[in-house]
Amino acid sequence: MIHIETNGGLKKERELAEDVMWLCLETLMPRMRKLDIELRFTETMNEGAYGYAYMGEDKKDLVIQIDHKLGRTEGRDKLIETITHEMVHIWQFATSRLKDTSQGEYKQLWKCKDGKYRNYTKTSYDRQPWETEAYALEGKLAELYEKS
Repeated sequence: MIHIETNGGLKKERELAEDVMWLCLETLMPRMRKLDIELRFTETMNEGAYGYAYMGEDKKDLVIQIDHKLGRTEGRDKLIETITHEMVHIWQFATSRLKDTSQGEYKQLWKCKDGKYRNYTKTSYDRQPWETEAYALEGKLAELYEKS
């Protein structure tokens, strides 16, 4: 069973977030049957980001944090784009293409074409493979949402 929960922010932002998240799930993971996603509207811009996605207990327990002022300061389109970006990361985690690990120091590992996981944590942000994929898909998903 797929469970989506949104917390914080304004009611209209939570409703919008849920609609966008469901569209992303149907588009990226139509056969996924078990997933628990929590979206929290919190402060993230003070850390230099519109949002974050990360694993909870396992790859089926996932969390998104979006800045609670994003929709009001940057607009509805930026909010939708940020949610779609973070949902691409949720897809990457749920399908084991991206892993969080905290054995020793925190790392994010990417599953390469040869099936091996590699640490790209020291690679610049805009060259990390999970970010390039998320940026490539966020606009397409946002456009798909606007057309639905």
